[in-house]
Parts: sequence; structure tokens; C-alpha cells
Amino acid sequence: MRLPALLLLLIAFTITPALAQAQKYTCPMHPHYIADEMGSCPICGMDLVPMEGGDAQEDHSAYEGDERTKVTIAPETIQNIGVRTENATMARFGTDVRSYGLVSENIRLQQDISSRVAGWVENLKITAVGDEVKKGDLLFTLYSPELVSAQQDYIAALATGATGRINSSAKRLESLGVQKITLEQLKENRKKFQNVPFYATTDGIVSKLNVRAGTYVKSGMQIAEIQDYSSVWINISVAEKDLRFLAKDSKATVTFPNLGGVERTGRIDYIYPTIDPASRTGQVRLVLDNADGALKPGAYADVDFETDVEKRLSIPSEAILKSSEGDFVVVAEGNGRFQPRNIQVGIHNKGRTEVLSGIKDGDEIVVSSQFLLDSESALRESFRKLQKVQTPLSLLEVKQDQLAMINHLVDAAIYMQQSLTGNAEFDDKMLMPALKLNDHLMPKFRGTKLQFILEAAERAIIFAKDSITEEELRAGLSDLMTALKPWLLKGKPEYYKEKGLKLFMDHGSSNLWLQLEDEPANPYGEGHPMLQEWPDKPDAEMPDAPTAPVGGAHAGH
Repeated sequence: MRLPALLLLLIAFTITPALAQAQKYTCPMHPHYIADEMGSCPICGMDLVPMEGGDAQEDHSAYEGDERTKVTIAPETIQNIGVRTENATMARFGTDVRSYGLVSENIRLQQDISSRVAGWVENLKITAVGDEVKKGDLLFTLYSPELVSAQQDYIAALATGATGRINSSAKRLESLGVQKITLEQLKENRKKFQNVPFYATTDGIVSKLNVRAGTYVKSGMQIAEIQDYSSVWINISVAEKDLRFLAKDSKATVTFPNLGGVERTGRIDYIYPTIDPASRTGQVRLVLDNADGALKPGAYADVDFETDVEKRLSIPSEAILKSSEGDFVVVAEGNGRFQPRNIQVGIHNKGRTEVLSGIKDGDEIVVSSQFLLDSESALRESFRKLQKVQTPLSLLEVKQDQLAMINHLVDAAIYMQQSLTGNAEFDDKMLMPALKLNDHLMPKFRGTKLQFILEAAERAIIFAKDSITEEELRAGLSDLMTALKPWLLKGKPEYYKEKGLKLFMDHGSSNLWLQLEDEPANPYGEGHPMLQEWPDKPDAEMPDAPTAPVGGAHAGH
């Protein structure tokens, strides 16, 4: 096992000058074995040789400001440990605000049909809620003595040709609800309607119907309501703390998980001025096009607002490491030279983080797995402790209850494989038993190789639990198996062999997985599965790599 690139660099930055300058010895055939004194290699028996200009030459010259000690890595070591870099670049993104909402009717497209006179509904064309109507369709006719009288006055006024009387009679009919199309027919035919027709003024669906044919209605009574669903509202609950990021016309992406992931875009139409004191949320309203009628009132929606979008200097979020001194990244300066720099970060979105200071556009940044140890104590592990040949995993005293807890990690790996191959529906709650084991196991195994396995496995499971895509779940499984590999092959291989577990490797990516069935089911895709044989017995004499905590997407590459 080889030391992950950033960890090698970061540990080198924290050691004391006296320790860094001490003569070290290594094996020509096994360069990962490093000793403080001359002797022979415990792996092959060859004589050790002094390390000259080794893999991690350090520059202890003083740097001003937030710059730290530089380190030089030999090209072959950079290649072997899989250092990955990416340039800092300007990218357009903003703050993400995520919430949820429900579809409701757009009441701006709601037509209320009420009678302005008393009378009887006749010839009712709409007979039930849900009837579809088009603009201009006849809805019903109304017999009203008052309307009959008003029509007679209008026809009489037309006969006189007196403009004032004609206009006055027409306005009276309009005030009684008679539509312009009916007035035009009266003017043209000069014949009154015994039953006055009423027509739809918009397309839509009958959402309320309060009468039947022959119903007597009074002035002001609602007859029906027609709702146009060509556009709908989304009423969204937004956390009080996030409302400050939103403004009218802010763009939003709306996803409907129960409609097969249908996605629509819209803009904020209205932000309500009040806060719900119980839920501490405010209401925001979107208007969405619904020409196909797929969005039904009451449907659930996930909503993602992106606000304050502008060009920002950014790097992949996984490149950032944290310590008690703040955030920092490792900059590749060329010719194998690397330097950590403190940075100030801004917003985070879509896997990228804004950098306010510390680097510039175009700087080459080392990108590491987010599972590298980033706590201050891990970063300041001494070089001596990492070089010490610790007790082999196979010789650790592990009690049955402790083994049962460790097996929760193995169970998690099997469950993730089953979820990715369709044999189980992924539920993040199923990973909960594998979390928080370290509170019970660390007092026993701190300072041993198992410590790093447990820590890296826990980080991998946390990442998998929070995953929202299959690709992220695969990455979590890959990192979990990378963490567990030393324990499976060097710790208790005979135990897991007896339990009937099968260990496979994807030929294309070298990613590992565990399963119970003999027939391989590759969770990483279509790559050729390769069955890995369990060792007959762990080699207690052959030391595990003394310098590398396991874990991270690039460990051992």
C-alpha cells in the first residue's frame, strides 16, 4: 500500500526540521519500507541503503504570510501514488437554495360565473365538474323576466334610432350580465331571447357547478367556476434563513419525483411577506407552464433556486482540506514541487467552491479524495509514527463483540452492492448500524492499523448515506472497499472465506466489491468481474505499509 499523495505532502509539512533531516534507510526492492537504522529488509532480506534525495525532499526555507514549507516528490512516486491535479478556473455559479412545494391552481386563470339577475337556468350544457369547455362554448341559457323586459327596451330604442336611448338600454343589458355577442345578435335580429344564452370566455375545466337544469337562481348566486390549467402555481415553503437569497424573478428548477423526475423551470412570481411562527418558513410562489396538463394541483415538487449567479474563481470542493488554521489546498508548482497554501473560501455549489484569496486563476491544484484525513491530529501525525512497523492486522486481538461491530461495515458494503445491482432498493437508514462504531472500537484500536481502516470506512459510509446519485453511491462503495481491503485480506481472510463471502474486482477500474452469491453482479457497470482468492492464511511476518492510513478514492493506485 502506498501513501495517498496529499497525506504524504501534508505530513511532511508538519514534521520538525530535525526529524526531517535525519538519515533514513530503505529497501531497493521495496521502497515503501523505511527505517531509521541500517539493517536488512524484513520482506526480502536485502540490505537497506541510505535514502538520497528521497521521495520527499523538503524545502525548509522561510516563506512569508500564509505560505508553508514546500516539498519535492520524485516523478516516479508522483505517478505511482496517483497524484491528480486540476487548474483553478473561473466558473459561473451562485448560491443554491433547496426546498419543496405543492402544485396549486393559478387563480388568475379562474373564471367565476354568477347570475346578476333572478331567473331559471335552462338548457344547461355543462353537467358535471370536470367538463372541458372552450372559449365561445354555450354554457347555459337563463330565463329571467327582468332580462326579457330589458331586451324589449333595447329593441324599442333601436327602432327609434335615438343614440342616447340605444346606449342607455345597451348599458342596462350589460349591467345585467348580457354578453356582447348576445347584444350583437339582438341588434342584428331585433328579436328578443326568451332564454338568454351565456358563453365561456376562456378555455378550461369546470371546477365547480352549483346548479342543475331548471334551478332558480338569485342575483349574485354563483352558477359555476371554470379553471384554466394551462399554467399552475407552485407554493413553496422556504426556510426563514434562506429567504434573503431570493428575489422576484429568481430562477428555479422544479422536479416532480412522482412524475418520473419531470423537470420544469420557472421564476418567482411572488414572495409572501409573512413567516409561519411554527415552522419558521416563508412562502414563495412560482408560475409554471402546464400546456400538457401533466401538473396536477396537490402534486409534490422539489425546488432548487440558484441565486446570485456570477463568475467566481473556483476549484473542486474535494481539493480543500481543513485544519485548525483554516482551509488550505496543495498547489503543484512544477518539477515535482508542491506547496500548501491557506485560502479563504466563499460559497459552495455543484461540487465547486469559490476561493476568495490564496490562489489565482490557472494555479494547478492537487485534487484529493474527500476521505483523506483532514483533522488536525491526523495531519500532525509524526513521520516517526507513520514509519513504525506496527502490529500486523492478523495479530490484533479482536473479541467477538468487536468483530460483530466491524462486520457492520462489511454488511454495509454488501448492501450497497445489492442496491447498485437492483437486488435492493437503496435506503440510507440501512447504513445507520455501520455509523458511530468508532466510539466503541477506538479506545481499543487507536494507534493500530485498524484505526485508519475504521476512520476511512466511516467517512465512506457517511458519503454514501448522503449520496443522491448512483455515481456517488458507487464512489462511496469504492472508497469503503478500499478502506476494508487490508482488513479483509490481511486481517481476517479465513473468517470471511468461511462465511462464504465472495470478493470480486472490476477489471476496468480495479474497484472491489463483496457479495454472497457465486454469480458475480458488478455494481460498477459492465466491466469484467474477476474473482479474488482469499489468502489461505495472513502473513504475519510481512508488515503492512507502515506509512499510509487507508481510505480515499486514490489510495493504492
